Amino acid sequence: MDTDETRMNEAMNPIAENARPRLASKARLKWDEARKKHLLLFPEGLLVLNPTARDVVALCDGTITFAEMVKKLGEQYKTETVRADIEELLSRLADKGLVKIKDEG
Repeated sequence: MDTDETRMNEAMNPIAENARPRLASKARLKWDEARKKHLLLFPEGLLVLNPTARDVVALCDGTITFAEMVKKLGEQYKTETVRADIEELLSRLADKGLVKIKDEG
């Protein structure tokens, strides 16, 4: 459930630069030929991803840091809000248990 309290907690707990986001073991990124869209599949359902969300999720393999992810996608999308946008998406996916954010600190 998306509440004001949840959004406040996300804003108060920024993702560490050295965190290494990865998909949870229950989540799978998959191309759906029928829909012509990328999906994030999990036991309780699925999320249809837009191309930008797909690019973020595709990098969630636990090998690159959040800072590296922001740099790479920042070069690709060239927007001033890329860090905040990635952080918001990852926080929401983490709240749903679909992404694990491991701080290497």
